[in-house]
Amino acid sequence: MTTVFPMSFAQQRLCFLHWLDPSGFAQSSARCFRVTGPLETHAVRTAVDALVARHESLRTVFPLGTHQHVLPEGRGHVRVLDVTDEPEALRHAEAFVSQPFDIEHGPLLRIAVLRLAPEMHFLVFSAHLLVADGCSQELLFEELAILYRAAVLGEPASLPELPVQYADWAAWQREQLTEQRRAELSRWWRQHLSGLPLMLDLVPPRRALGRGRRLHRALPTELAAAVHAFASAERQTVFTVLAAAWGVVLGHFASRQQVLLGLAVANRDLPELERVLGFFVNTVVLRVDLSGDPDFRELLVRVAKATVTAHVHKDLPFEQLVVELAPPRDPTRSPVVQVNFAYHPVGTIGALALHGCSVTEHLQDFPTAKFELTLRIEETSDGRAVAWAEFDESVFDTRFVDGLLSAYVEVLRAIAPGVPVSRLLPTRSTTERALTRIFADVLGVETVGPHDDFFRLGGHSLQLVDIAVRVRAELNRHIGLRELYATPTVAGAAALLDSSGASR
Repeated sequence: MTTVFPMSFAQQRLCFLHWLDPSGFAQSSARCFRVTGPLETHAVRTAVDALVARHESLRTVFPLGTHQHVLPEGRGHVRVLDVTDEPEALRHAEAFVSQPFDIEHGPLLRIAVLRLAPEMHFLVFSAHLLVADGCSQELLFEELAILYRAAVLGEPASLPELPVQYADWAAWQREQLTEQRRAELSRWWRQHLSGLPLMLDLVPPRRALGRGRRLHRALPTELAAAVHAFASAERQTVFTVLAAAWGVVLGHFASRQQVLLGLAVANRDLPELERVLGFFVNTVVLRVDLSGDPDFRELLVRVAKATVTAHVHKDLPFEQLVVELAPPRDPTRSPVVQVNFAYHPVGTIGALALHGCSVTEHLQDFPTAKFELTLRIEETSDGRAVAWAEFDESVFDTRFVDGLLSAYVEVLRAIAPGVPVSRLLPTRSTTERALTRIFADVLGVETVGPHDDFFRLGGHSLQLVDIAVRVRAELNRHIGLRELYATPTVAGAAALLDSSGASR
C-alpha cells in the first residue's frame, strides 16, 4: 500500500516550479562517467534495485497536491544501449538527460549504460532534485559502489540500517519551525536585507524559459594553489575568497555596490541523516557588500561575517523568505536572488568507483539550470579546479557568460590584501572606452556602465542610428542596427565590434 506523507518545505517549492515547467530541466542534475573495464550490466541493475529498496526517496512520487507518496516497492530504471562510437554515445547521453521527468509517476532517478565495446561504457545519471540533492549524489555513488561490488562477487552488501527516512525528516522539520521561530527568523532577514535591491540586472530583462546550458573552464593548477595559499595567509576560508571574487565580478557587470548571492546549505545537522537520500538543501542569501570600494582584505572580512550570520539563520525556508520580502512579481527573474554560488572541495561532489573498472568523469555540458546563473567551483584530487557556469540561455547568451568566467579568472589572479576591489576588475578595451563616451553623449548623461541597457537609460530606437553613425565616423567601424538593438549595451556592442573586426 502506498504511504502518504506531507512534503518538506523545499519539496513543495520544487514541485511548484516543476508544475510551472514540466520539462524538469531546471530541477534536475546529471553526471556522465567513462567506464573502462569489464562492467557487468546485470550487477549495475542489481545494485540500483537495492538502492531503490533501501531509500524511500527513490520510490517516492508527487501527485498534484501537498503530499508525497512513498511506494512500497520499486525497481531501478536502468537502460542499456549499444552504440558504435563516442559521438553517438554522447548524443544518446544528451537525449537521455533531456527527457522530462514525470514526478507524478516516476522514476525520478534514471541511469543509462551506453556500451561502445565489451570493456568501454559511458554511465549516465539523471536525477530530479526532489529525490537527491548534491550531498545525496555523493552518498548515492558511494553506496552504488558497495552494492555493485557485492553483486559482482556474489557477497552480501555491508550497509548500515537507516534509522530514519526522508519523510521522517520532513515531518520533523515542520515540528521544529514553530510560529515563534519562524517569526524570529523572518524579522532578522527583513532587517538584514532591508533597503537592498532584490534584482541583479546583469542583462536587460528576458523571460527565463528554463533552457539550461553549462560551460566549464579549468582553472590553472598554479592559480588554484595560489587561492588556497592566499586564503591561508589571510586566515580565511577558500570559500570566502572565491565567493568574494565572484561578488566583485557581478558588482562590476551589474554596476552594483550590493550583490545578493544564493547559497545552498546542506541542512544535514542531525547525525541520523548522514546516509539518507533526499532533498534537504535550503537556499540562503549571502550579502556581498562592495560599498566604499574596500580593499580585498576588508571585503573578505565582510563576506566571512555575512556567511556566518546567514548560516545561523538558515532555517527559514527560502520560499517563506520570499513571502516575507514580497518583491514585485517579475516573470523575467527569480525572486530575491538570481545568481547562485557553490564551492565543492576535494571529495565533496561524489566520485564513482566500480569494482574491477577504471572510472573517470566526462565533463559533459548537459542542459540543466536551477537558477538563471550559478557559478560552481569543483576541486579535484590532483590539485586542479573547474569553474562551472550553469545558466539559462534564454536569459544569458554564451558569450556573456564566457566573459563572466574570464573576468572571474582575472580577478582571482589579481587579488591582494590591500588592493581596492575596483582595481581588481578587468581593464576595458579601447573599443569599450570609446563606446562608453559615444553612448553617454547620445543619451546626454555623464557616464554609462558597460552593461547598462541603452533603453532603460532613456534611449529610443532612432538614437541607435546616432550610435551607429558615430561608430562609423569616429572608429571607422560598422555595427548593424539589428545587432545593436538586440545587444543595447556598451559591453555587448564592443564584443560585436571586436569579434567581427568590421571596418568601413
